[in-house]
This record gives sequence, C-alpha cells and structure tokens, in this order.
Amino acid sequence: MQSRKIATEAGTAILFLIASLIGLVMALELESVAPTNPSQNTSAGFGYVLYFIVAVILMSAVILYVSKKKKTGILKVIFVLSMVFVIYIVSSLLYALLPINYPEYYFLSFGTPVLFLYLLLFRQNWIIINIAGVLTSAGLAAIWGVDLGLYAAIVLMIVFAVYDYIAVYKTKHMLDIARATTSSNMPLFFIVPENLNFDMKDTDIDAPREEGRERGAIMIGFGDIAIPNVMVLSSYLYGGTTTFFILPLLGGIVAMFALFSFIKRPAPGLPFLNTGVLLGFVIALLIRTF
Repeated sequence: MQSRKIATEAGTAILFLIASLIGLVMALELESVAPTNPSQNTSAGFGYVLYFIVAVILMSAVILYVSKKKKTGILKVIFVLSMVFVIYIVSSLLYALLPINYPEYYFLSFGTPVLFLYLLLFRQNWIIINIAGVLTSAGLAAIWGVDLGLYAAIVLMIVFAVYDYIAVYKTKHMLDIARATTSSNMPLFFIVPENLNFDMKDTDIDAPREEGRERGAIMIGFGDIAIPNVMVLSSYLYGGTTTFFILPLLGGIVAMFALFSFIKRPAPGLPFLNTGVLLGFVIALLIRTF
C-alpha cells in the first residue's frame, strides 16, 4: 500500500516535470518568433493578472450554475474545445521544431487536436485526460509565462494561492466544482491512480488518504500544474540560466510531496506549490547575487 502511495505521488510530480519541460520548449520558441519587450511585459502583465482572476471567478460561477441545472454536457463540450484549441497551439509550435515537410507539418498540427477532440469526448479515460492536461497546462504556462513577465507572474502566484485557499476552506465552492466535474467526466483534473485497473467511475474527491486504505487516485487540477509553471518559465526567461529553471521547478516538486505528505483530505494545492516555486526563484536569485 505504501509503495502505491509513493508511486502515485511520484507520478504526479512527473506530470509537473513534463509540463515544465514542454512549456520551456514552447516559451523559447515563442520568444524566438516574437521577442517580448520586458517593459511592455511589466506594464501589461498586471492587466493580464486581473483578467485571469475575473475569468477564473466567472468560470467557477458558470460551472456551479450549470451543474445545478444538470446541463454539464454543454459545458463539457465547451471546455474540451478550449483544451483542444490550446493543444493546437502546442502542436503547431512543437511540430515546427521537427525536420518535416509542410504537408506533414499541417497534417500533424491539425490532426493532433482533432484526435484529442474525439478522444476527450468519446473515448475518455485517465491516460487521455492526463496527456491532454499536460499539453494544455504546458501551453498555458508558456503563453502566460512569456506574456506576463516576472513581476506580474509573482503577483499571479500570490493572488491565486490566496484564492485557492479561500475557495477550498472558506467558500468551499472549489470542492463543489470538483464533485460536479468528476461526476460529469469533465476533464479538469489530472488523475493518477493507485491501481492500473482504476475505473474513473470509482473517483471519490472526498475520500481521505489513510494508511491501509486505497483512495483510488490522486486528483490535482490542471491549474495546479499550469499556474506554478508560469513562474518557473518566467523565472527562466528573467534569469536566463538553468539555475532559474531548475530551482523553481525543484521547489514546486518538493512542495508537491509536502502537500501529499501533510494533507490527508482535499486541500488547496496552490498555496503549497506556488510557495515552493517562489522559494526556488528566491534561492536562484540569491545564488546569482552572492
């Protein structure tokens, strides 16, 4: 049982790592195609932060409203289409790095999101959700990491950590969203099962992780991977050395294991993960300074 617990925690950390690496490749490609002006990033980045906060609050309200009306099917289609659009951006950037001709490039760039559209709507399972989630999280992290700039990214980390804490422990609407999305098979969470024979129908967001008891799977939101990685990528783009990528990344992974070790019931992930990433950035900054 303990080995399964460690394996699921390690699997979740691997998802975080893969999203970071894909996001890094994308961020570097975006920077090479359209280099950004740091001063413009600083001035516009705070506006983006406000936009993201409003968008998340509105999306949460819509999900709760639609779930109460028992019409989550429509919302699922809209959300999948949004994921597929991000996957299209990721595919276009990554396939551009391959030594392939234009016909193959266009076929792969358009074929990949179409494939995920079909799989997420009609052949959904935890493996497909995780792959699509990694690509979506990496894409969002790269786009936001390039657009925001360092200072706005730091504000984003702090604001969303506070919001996540309030949404889980105070208003508790994030738990309601988790229940609604899992019951309707809406792909909003990474799912790392403790057993390869795991059936998504057995997902229980409220089940505690206790010794001697198989919870079924670790579930962590796409945002819990995407948002910390915004800081990982912004840190690298700011510092320009691998230290500014590796230390924030390690900080996030260590914080993830701390989250799993100390929290036994559903808990907000961003206060842990964002803090770990920010501490990693501070250590990288101190190393360069001294």
